[in-house]
Order: sequence, then structure tokens, then C-alpha cells
Amino acid sequence: MSLKVNENTIPDWAIGRQAEALFESVARGMPGKPREVIELAAFDLAKERMIDQALMAQESKRRNYQIDPAEVAKGMKQWLRQNGGKKAFQKQKHPVIKDQEDLKKEITSQIQFNRLLEEESACEPVSEKDALEYYESRPDLFRTEETLTASHLLKKASSEQEFEQQEQAVKVLREKIEKGMDFTDAVRSESDDAGNDGNLGTFGKGRMVPEFEQAAFSLAEGELSQPVRTQFGWHLILLRERNPSKVTPFDEVLDKIIEYLTERRKDKVFEEFLDRLKSAASIEEVSGI
Repeated sequence: MSLKVNENTIPDWAIGRQAEALFESVARGMPGKPREVIELAAFDLAKERMIDQALMAQESKRRNYQIDPAEVAKGMKQWLRQNGGKKAFQKQKHPVIKDQEDLKKEITSQIQFNRLLEEESACEPVSEKDALEYYESRPDLFRTEETLTASHLLKKASSEQEFEQQEQAVKVLREKIEKGMDFTDAVRSESDDAGNDGNLGTFGKGRMVPEFEQAAFSLAEGELSQPVRTQFGWHLILLRERNPSKVTPFDEVLDKIIEYLTERRKDKVFEEFLDRLKSAASIEEVSGI
């Protein structure tokens, strides 16, 4: 079915192509859902977006924005550059743009939309007080994760017999290190993962396999772990540094909070404007075109 939005009709093929373009992004938000369900969701989203676009185009036309041809030409060149040049028309991936004239209309509409968006999303500026209230209400957003800097010595194993053998080898190496053997020297001479002297860099939770992570996060700085078995073999872990979780100071995130809250406020104001356009519009399904 096509859609009639006031005096304009949106063809069913245009809605279908828009839905195809949206399919992958909709699918990412609906993991595990059947393809048919995702297709319906993408089609509904396509209809909503095209209704919004039609209403915005109508309102932009009513306001009779004067558009600089040079701005349109610049937008067309940029679109072509991003979509493979003139061959972009041959690919026919866009639901509306089929040739230069379609592209010109689309870029002109986008510029008009941007003018409309700028006018109708104008809102009260976000104050530092607003930002502080948000900062204090969402400390989880501004807390850094606890991270570790560590090195390891690995004796690889795949069979159960190898695991038994390597466990003994790792125990012997640990005793030597405890008696004064330098850990880095032990890695260089004995580890099956001696690259970068066994240095694993800095990591947080969820980056290592569970057995390794549990052992590493239980260590104190400078402490050497007991032998740790993982799917890769047996490890000795040396914790070099622990970086505790901390809340980023307000002054360091003030500008980002204001930017984020401003965009949210603008979106809300513009959504209210779109709702008013929809409530005053005539929107109906009509026979396919």
C-alpha cells in the first residue's frame, strides 16, 4: 500500500526500498528474531520516516526557503563522492535517487530540512546547573573501570597429558622466581608467549578468559600468582599495576554533558513539532502506485 500525506503520495516501491535500506540496522536491534518479523519492523519504520520526511518537505516548501545553488552543487558532489561517483545511480541502492535530477531534489530537500530543523529545534540553553544535576544523578556514566597492567608466563597445553606436564613445569618456574629469578628473564627463556616479554598491557574486566581474569584481579601490585589453568595452558601472572575505578571530575566532562543535554533537548522540541504536524495532517493508505 502507498501512503498519502496531505497532497503528496509516497509510492509503495519507495517505502519498500527504504525498508530494505533499514533492514540491517533494524536486524541488529532485534537479534534472534525471524526474518519476517524484522522485515515488518523495517517496513513500519520506513513508513514512519517517510511520513516525517514528507511533512517536513511540505512545511519547508510552505516556508519557501531560498537555497543557494552553490550549496546544492556542493552537496551533490559530496553525495557522489561518498556513493561511488556517477556509477552510484547505476547501483540503484537509494529508494528515491535515480539520476542527477533526483539527486538535486534530494540535496535541496536536505538543505531545507536542515533549515527547518534549526528553526524548530531551537530551545533554552543548557545551564551548568542542569549539567551538574545530570552528573550527580548518573555517576555510573562518569566512573572509569578498574584496570590492571600485567605480564604473564605461559606454558601451552592442549591434551590432558600436556596439562599435567606443564603444571609441574610452571610450579618449578614459580619456585625459581620466588627464590630470586627475574620474571622477565623467565618469560624470555621459558614462556610459550614471550612476545613483548609477556607484557599484556592494560585491561579491564571482560577482556580475558574468566579463569585468568579472576586470578589477575585477586592479586596485589607486584604479586605473582599461583599457577592458573586456562584453555591455553598454564600461566603465571605478575600484576604490575592496579588502576582503581574513579569518577571523572565534573569540570572535565562539563562541556560534553552540556553538548549531550542540548542535543537531547533539541530532539525533544523537534519531536513535539513533528507531532503537531502529524496531528494536523491527513495521512492515509491508498492503493499501490
